[in-house]
Amino acid sequence: MSLKISRRSDVPAFRALDTLRLVNERIADGMDIKRLEAGQPCFGAPEKAIEHARACLRSDPRQGYTEAIGMTRLRKRIARYYGEQYGVEVDYSRIAVTFGSSGGFLLSFLSALDVGDKVAMACPGYAAYRNFLKALGITPVEFNVDETTNFQPTVAHLEALKEKVDGLIVCSPANPSGTMLTPQQLKDIARWCGDNGVRLFSDEVYHGVTYDRKAETVLKFSQNAVVLNSFSKYFAMTGWRLGWLVLPEDLTDPVKRLAENLFVSPPTLAQSVAHEVFDYRGVLDGYVDVYRANREVLLRELPKAGFTRFSNPEGAFYIYVDVNDITGDSVEFCRRMLDEAHVSATPGLDFDTGRGHATVRISYAGSTADIEEACRRLYQWRMGGIDTKQASAAE
Repeated sequence: MSLKISRRSDVPAFRALDTLRLVNERIADGMDIKRLEAGQPCFGAPEKAIEHARACLRSDPRQGYTEAIGMTRLRKRIARYYGEQYGVEVDYSRIAVTFGSSGGFLLSFLSALDVGDKVAMACPGYAAYRNFLKALGITPVEFNVDETTNFQPTVAHLEALKEKVDGLIVCSPANPSGTMLTPQQLKDIARWCGDNGVRLFSDEVYHGVTYDRKAETVLKFSQNAVVLNSFSKYFAMTGWRLGWLVLPEDLTDPVKRLAENLFVSPPTLAQSVAHEVFDYRGVLDGYVDVYRANREVLLRELPKAGFTRFSNPEGAFYIYVDVNDITGDSVEFCRRMLDEAHVSATPGLDFDTGRGHATVRISYAGSTADIEEACRRLYQWRMGGIDTKQASAAE
């Protein structure tokens, strides 16, 4: 007799991680892959911060539990960062350090939403939003955005929703498009949420990784929004698995109690490094300069390889590419790109289950030399007479 398996676990696989697995398998077999699939900086935390980690281990190898919502000194340092970066005063009591931004999403959704609630989000968007909500018994309400609104939601989109929603997720800079909301657009969305009793969740994970203008925090426009951020992207601490929340007053205690029971505490050593990493903003901004150079390479070289329609990458390190004139199967297209051109990318179905068969996300978080070589390979592959659409149909 088979035992029960929860329906909550019946969520789609995260294709980006499936792609990462395939790439790692090819590399293990000796294939030289130029990686455009992973949203992961090619850099690590600044060396001075790593030296601090070594010192922490020498002085206290036990590395025991911290408070469930993080070390007080780290929370105070994050609060100070909001004053330095945005000119916004935030009391550290509103900050919770989390097990990655993923832990932040879990804690914020559990504290603010109930089973059966509905949460709106733009599509294309980060796949884990949708899957997180489904696993928690919350209904994602997706609405399509495209290049006409810079792949970002507008108040017009929200007013056109056919059902009442309890929450809204926005992401600026966005994954997978790299596009950004203007401060006025973010202000208008925050006002709409306030007027309609909708909890706003602002994913600000890619703040700091912008090119022509700084991203604005929703904290300037709302006292009821939840801000989610991470040390994985701008701060280049991906594997340290640390993020944070800035919470409205009514959610601080619920999140604390949930964190105590679900996580006990965030990783101790990672918190010590995170506290120090704020002192090396010059190094981190240097990383962003590399991403900026990589972006310029792609914007110049992708059209030469036949990729002519893509998003306007204002931040993060992604370009969302329309490949509808090349293929009707982005999964197969990315597999062929991997095996034939030895270049990896992520199929768009991760981000848009309806239209993602004709889109691909390209990440440019790698080294400039690798981005240049990837472009050279794509040009040779695409201009070398390989008709991927015809080949896919023949198979």
